[in-house]
Amino acid sequence: MHNELIPSRFGISRYMSKVRTSAYRQTPTPEGLKAIENGTLDYFDTEMYANFNTEVLEEYLEEKNRGDGFGTTKWKWNQMLLGLAIGIVFAIINQYVGLKVGMIVSGSWYVAYLSAMALRWTPGEVNLSASASTGASMVCTGFVFTYPAIYLLAYSPKYEMNGEQLIDSSLLLPDSWALAGVAMVASILGGFLGCLYFIIFRRVWLVEDPLPLPGFEANIKLMDIAGETSKEGGMESAMHSIRLVGISTAIVMFFTFLRDWPLLGTGTNDAAGEEIKTSILSSTLEGAEWYDGGDLTVPMNSSLTNYTWLGFGLTPMMLAIGWFMKFRVALLVSLGTFFTWFVVTPLAYQYDYPFYYPLDGNYHSISQYDPIGSIYAYSYVARPMAIGAILGGGITGLLKMAPVFRTTASDVIDIFKGEGDDSSRKDYVKGKGWYEWPISHIPVLLIVSLIGITITFATQFGFLASFIFSLVLCLTTFALGAIAVKVMGETSIEPVSGTSFIVLLMLVLVFKAIGLNESDTAILALVGTTVFGGAISMSGTVIGDYKPGLYVGNRPMHIMKTELVGIVPGTIVAALFAGLLSLALARGDLILYAPQANAFAAFAQIMLGGQTPWGLLAVGIVIGIFMELLTGMGTAFGLGMYLPMVVTLLMVVGGALRDYWEARFLDIAVVKEGLSEKQRTMRLLNTYMIATGCIVGEALLGTFLAIYYVLPLITG
Repeated sequence: MHNELIPSRFGISRYMSKVRTSAYRQTPTPEGLKAIENGTLDYFDTEMYANFNTEVLEEYLEEKNRGDGFGTTKWKWNQMLLGLAIGIVFAIINQYVGLKVGMIVSGSWYVAYLSAMALRWTPGEVNLSASASTGASMVCTGFVFTYPAIYLLAYSPKYEMNGEQLIDSSLLLPDSWALAGVAMVASILGGFLGCLYFIIFRRVWLVEDPLPLPGFEANIKLMDIAGETSKEGGMESAMHSIRLVGISTAIVMFFTFLRDWPLLGTGTNDAAGEEIKTSILSSTLEGAEWYDGGDLTVPMNSSLTNYTWLGFGLTPMMLAIGWFMKFRVALLVSLGTFFTWFVVTPLAYQYDYPFYYPLDGNYHSISQYDPIGSIYAYSYVARPMAIGAILGGGITGLLKMAPVFRTTASDVIDIFKGEGDDSSRKDYVKGKGWYEWPISHIPVLLIVSLIGITITFATQFGFLASFIFSLVLCLTTFALGAIAVKVMGETSIEPVSGTSFIVLLMLVLVFKAIGLNESDTAILALVGTTVFGGAISMSGTVIGDYKPGLYVGNRPMHIMKTELVGIVPGTIVAALFAGLLSLALARGDLILYAPQANAFAAFAQIMLGGQTPWGLLAVGIVIGIFMELLTGMGTAFGLGMYLPMVVTLLMVVGGALRDYWEARFLDIAVVKEGLSEKQRTMRLLNTYMIATGCIVGEALLGTFLAIYYVLPLITG
C-alpha cells in the first residue's frame, strides 16, 4: 500500500505510505481496508476484530463515531445510577482487599455483562455503565494504599520511635473527621484533573498511535456476547450468573464469620478490663500450634521459623484472585514474596545480621529472638530492602518511559496551539452537543483545583505549605499521569505504587526544606500521595473505558461524564471507610497485612524520624532496577517482598487450579461437546462469578467487622 488514497463516506482522506508496525500495531488486512474504503465496516464485524490497533481502523471508527455517535447511545441516568451503585460497593470492597493483600479488584465488567443480559442493554450502554462504575471504584486507590499509613504512624506500636508516634492523632478518628474531610475534597478535585488530563492524549494514543491495552479485546467480545444474549433470552443466563455470585458470597461470608468474628469469651481480660473474645474457629482449634488467626503455619516454637515463616492462609479471596490471574501471572506477582522468605530471611538469620530497632533506638542481632528470627529479619531487613526495590523499580520504569516525556510535551503544546490534526477538530455539533469534552476546560479546572486545594488545607497547615502542596500535586498528576496512561496502555499495569513513592519523596523533601515540623510533614506528604494515587489511577483507568468506547460507537463526552459523575460518591465512600478500616488496622483489631500502607509508613518514618538503613535500601534499589529491566515488574516485585507466604501461596494455588481446570475440563468439553467460542466464554465467566463471590463475601464481612470494632470508638 504505497501512496494509496483511501476515501470513504465518513470523511476519511489520508495518504497511506508504508504502513507502520510496532510491537502492538499490526498491518491492516486487505478485506478490512476494502470495507473501510467502501464505508461498510461496522461495529463487531469480523474484520473489526482482525484490525485492532492498525491505526487505519481507529481513524475510520473515529470519523464514524463523529457522525453516528450522537444517535448510537444516549446518556441515561438509570444506567449511570446502576453503575454508580456497583462502583460504590466495590469502592468499599477494595478498601478491605487493598489492606488485606496490597491490590485492588475491578468487578465492573462482570456487572456490565449481567446488566446487559438482564436489562437488554446495547454494548454502548454497557460501556457507559461500566465507566460510571470505574469512576466510583477506582478513585479509591489512594485511600486504599496510602491513607492508612497515616493511622499506622499515629497509632501502631510498630512505628513508635523512642516511645513516641511520628504523627499527632488529633486530626484523625476517633477524635476528628477533619483530615478525612480535607483529603476527600482534594481527592475529588484531583480525580477530576486525572480524568480530564487524558482528553489531551485521547486522540494521540487511541486513534493516531493506538496503544494496545492488553486484554481489552476480551472486553469487546464480552460486550458483543452480552448484546447478542440480551436478544436471545438473556434473562435466564443473567439470573443463573447472579445466583452463582449470591451463593458464593453467602458461603464465604459464613466461613469468614466463623474464622474472624469475636463471638466467644476467652475468660481473660484486656488492659481496659474488658473480656477478650475470639472466633468460633479459633476457639475450636485452641491450643493448635499450627493455627494462627486464620492461617495454617509452621509452629512458632519450631527451629524452622528462625529461617523462614511458611504457611497457608484460609483466605478464599486470595484463591479467587489467583484464579483471575492464572498460574503464570500469579507466580510472577509472588516472586518477591518467595525471594523474601527463601533467600533474604534465611541469610539474615544465618549471618546474624544486626538491625536497627526503632522502638528503643538500638541495634540488635536477629539471633536474640530465637525461635522467631525470621519474623524480625522480615520486619527490619527485608522490608527496608522492599522499599528500595519499589523505588528502584519505579524510577527505572519511569526512565524507560523517558521518550514519552518528549512526545507528550510536544503533543500538548501542539494541541493548545491548535496545530496538527487537532486544529481542524469540530467537537461541537449544533443541535447535538459536544463530541468530546472541550480541552479549554482543563486550564480552568487546574486553576480551580489549585485555589480549592490550597484553601482547604490552609485551615490546618498554613497558606505557604498548602500552596506548595497544591502546586506539586497538580503538576505531578499531569506529568506522571501521562506516563501512567502510556504504561497502562502498553501493559495494562498501572504504575501507581512506583510513581506514588516518588511523589511522597518529593513532598517530604519540599516540606522539610520550608521548615515544616515532622508530624505535619508526614501528614501533608501522605495525604498528598493519597490524592495523587487516586488521580493517577483515574488517568490510567480512563483509557480502559475510552478504548472500548471507540469500538462500540460511544462519544468520548458521554464516557467522560460518567467518569466524573462517579468520582464524587466514590471518593466520599472511600474516605469514610478508609478512616474506619485504617483505625481498626492501626489498633490491631483487624489482622490485615496492608503491604502498601506499611511500605509508605515505613518510608515516611525512615525519611523523617528513624535511622535510615542506607545499605539495605541500596541493595533493594539494585534489586528493583534489575527486576524492572528483566521482567518489567520491579515495583510489583518489591511489593511482593512485603507479603507473607500465607497470603501469596494461596494465590499461586488459585492460578494453578485455573490452569488445571481449563486444560482438563473446559478445553476437553470444547472438543467433546463442540462448544462454540461464545459457549466456552460463558462457562469461563461462570467461574468468574464464583470467584467474584469469594472476594465480595470476605471483603463485606471484613468491612462489617471493622465497623463493629470502630463504631463504638466514634460514638462513645
